[in-house]
Amino acid sequence: MKFIVDSREQNSGIPALLREMAIDFEMAEMAAGDYRICDTLIERKSANDLAASILDGRLFGQIEAMCAVSSKPILLVEGSLASVRNQLHEDALAGAISALALYWGVGFIATADTRGTSRLLGRLWHHSVNGLGYEVPLRVAKVKAQPGAEGAAAVYLIEGLPGVGAETARKLITHFGSARAVFGATEAQLVQCKGIGAKTAAAICAALDSRPVQFRSTKGPAAQL
Repeated sequence: MKFIVDSREQNSGIPALLREMAIDFEMAEMAAGDYRICDTLIERKSANDLAASILDGRLFGQIEAMCAVSSKPILLVEGSLASVRNQLHEDALAGAISALALYWGVGFIATADTRGTSRLLGRLWHHSVNGLGYEVPLRVAKVKAQPGAEGAAAVYLIEGLPGVGAETARKLITHFGSARAVFGATEAQLVQCKGIGAKTAAAICAALDSRPVQFRSTKGPAAQL
């Protein structure tokens, strides 16, 4: 796994900051992007350069070149985006970011200064090589048993179903009698519950019947995903 810094970034001060963080990297002239971390390619622009590259049309050509050699392109903008808005039509910045996200699949990151950029690059490198070291929970708040709140755990379970919020969860539990009964209900039975339409019933059954073989994992190296 390699961390490559474009040789033209030498005077930015970022390579020196990376060395302070004891991050091992190589300097090389890159055809596209400024930093490559495994398969992630980052183009760093100052806020003013972003505005200029939108105005003169350079931005999309640079991004196209990045996408040709990386499946994970990122545009990193350093500095105040307020100055960009002062130089462009109010919709131009949002339009450019929207187009890059939708048509090129480009990530967008903003940092305050070179130190912020170096810290972010350090985290990207660490996560690419080592992962987060733990799995990120999708549902953070856990239900605790409390007097008078006996339905809380059941509602919590049912709220995990697609298209189901707190109110609908209560309706389902009331209709079927328990969370276990809700999970065992057929699509035809689900639509008999007030507030559950055919689309929601189909989504619930599809989720319960799915047999996933791949999972998003944050514990291991991101470079292996």
